This record gives sequence, structure tokens and C-alpha cells, in this order.
Amino acid sequence: MLSAQPGTPSHWSCYLSVTAVDASAAKAQQLGARAIVVPPTDIPNIGRFCVLLDPFGAAIALMKGAM
Repeated sequence: MLSAQPGTPSHWSCYLSVTAVDASAAKAQQLGARAIVVPPTDIPNIGRFCVLLDPFGAAIALMKGAM
């Protein structure tokens, strides 16, 4: 759980585990993802993730945990 930034409405996020964040984000765009909101980014000691919008505008995060 994270504290919301001031002015941010309550929300939740769905994380999908993938084997390769960059390749999965590129494939999602090819298949119609509306936008990549957060490009593939490393989180030290946690893994790599990105956030994209599906064709209907729902946010989905892709995540590959650190080994």
C-alpha cells in the first residue's frame, strides 16, 4: 500500500508478471495498447516494471521481479 499524492483519487493497480518487461510493453503496443504511461523502469532490488493503458484506457502494470 502506498500513500496517494495530494489530489489523487483512490485507485488500485493490477500488476502482471512477465518474463521481459521491454518486450512485453512493445508487444502490448503492437496489439493495441493506448499508451505507455511509465516506460520500462528499474526499481533497485525490486525488479523492472512499466505501466500502460489498454485499448479501453485501463491502466495495467507489467512487472519482472529481481532475482
